[in-house]
Amino acid sequence: MAKQAAERRSARYAARQSFLGRHRVSAPRKPQVLEAFKEVGRGTKITAGVAAVVALLVMVLFALPWLKVQRVEVEGTSVVSKQQLLTEVGAERGQSTLLLDSSAMTRSLLAQPWVRAATVRVHLPSTLIISVSPLPPALIYQRGTTQQLVADSGATLGAVTLLPAQPLPLLVDQRTLTAIPPGSVVLPGRLTAALVALARVFPTTYGVGVTRYVITSIGALEIESNAGWTADLGLALTSSQIASIGPKLEELRALSAQVNLKSSGIKEIYLEDPSQVAVSY
Repeated sequence: MAKQAAERRSARYAARQSFLGRHRVSAPRKPQVLEAFKEVGRGTKITAGVAAVVALLVMVLFALPWLKVQRVEVEGTSVVSKQQLLTEVGAERGQSTLLLDSSAMTRSLLAQPWVRAATVRVHLPSTLIISVSPLPPALIYQRGTTQQLVADSGATLGAVTLLPAQPLPLLVDQRTLTAIPPGSVVLPGRLTAALVALARVFPTTYGVGVTRYVITSIGALEIESNAGWTADLGLALTSSQIASIGPKLEELRALSAQVNLKSSGIKEIYLEDPSQVAVSY
């Protein structure tokens, strides 16, 4: 009886498998991934497990809010806002502090035309410290009634609030320009450095001092002396025009051997064309 019952159950199972379109002749096979994992050595398994845990921890660390830039401290003196400093170093609030490259950010800040020295440090977990000092002022730049200090790089350093201890040359710009925010370049650095040096040597070289420089509305450079005359050097904004200032001043030196530059009778000296220097009285 038991044997007949077993045969009936086997027949019913075979009929059901045939109806479902399956006919299993062996036990179910395990997935190939599991079979391959069994063949991997124990050391490799441990290494893979550790790597997975580390990757998970890194993902968690990057996602943690207390490892993001939440506080920005500025040390020293900056001529631009804190937000502008962040832009210049290539960082932003909420950025992961683990991804910040302080060396690269320092190089970016040192590349700014108004910066003399700078360092950027990341203080974990969430503080960015920016230390910066600007270049010293080299001349006073005036447009209309507004005066700004300018470094020898040609970058503005902000409005003149207190006059520097040492007198600085004054340059009046008569061109029509858009607003110039602190830290941006307003004059070619080569021109700025030349004007600063010229103001220093002008008295000993020509016997008179420089009252101020003027950039006319068309970009010509004029030197106003304390003797009352003005030297017109022509256009002086491009590299080639700035390079021509030296030869023009040599002609002024030659003229000083023939004409008394201290004379109050001279009104204007035309140096735009060094080969045709002219003096008006």
